[in-house]
Amino acid sequence: MRDSLRLIIILGVISAVAGGALALVNSFTEPLIAAYQAKAEANAYQQALPQADSFTSLPELVAEVKNNPATSDIEDIKAGFKNGVQVGWVLKVSTTGFSSDIVMLVGIDKDGKLGEAVILDQKETPGLGTKITEAEFIRQPAIKNAVPGEDLRLNKDNGKVQAVSGATISSRAVVRGINQVFSFYKNQTSN
Repeated sequence: MRDSLRLIIILGVISAVAGGALALVNSFTEPLIAAYQAKAEANAYQQALPQADSFTSLPELVAEVKNNPATSDIEDIKAGFKNGVQVGWVLKVSTTGFSSDIVMLVGIDKDGKLGEAVILDQKETPGLGTKITEAEFIRQPAIKNAVPGEDLRLNKDNGKVQAVSGATISSRAVVRGINQVFSFYKNQTSN
């Protein structure tokens, strides 16, 4: 009995020390991780709309687009500026893929030209659905040269966009997100 109690106390002390060490390490690394994530997101915004040198959040527009079925997957909107003049927008869109939500940033300039679509987060099938993040899919001419008013669709759906082989649902999710950006653009420029 006495040996069992001693063993329990030793294990408890070891566990407490290990837990304290983990908490201490976490307290040092958490701010570093947050800073890295903020820098990565800032770089992604810059990649989505390269001509902009600064971005400003537009929360009032987010509330507005959430009530419109054509733009309801838009989670965040930032106006992009160059030398204080607005040059376009970057929209964070979250659409449902095959096995996860696909979160992406899509830039569009004031003339309706798409910037870049940057996939921020996805947990699609490795080797299939994850190919939506590759340049071969995201930068194909049917996407890069698309214009507002055009209904982007996959080849399988009588459109021009070549889906990733074996990842039709994931490909459709990306196309749906870009179409929502086009709907946002049309709403902004028609007012």
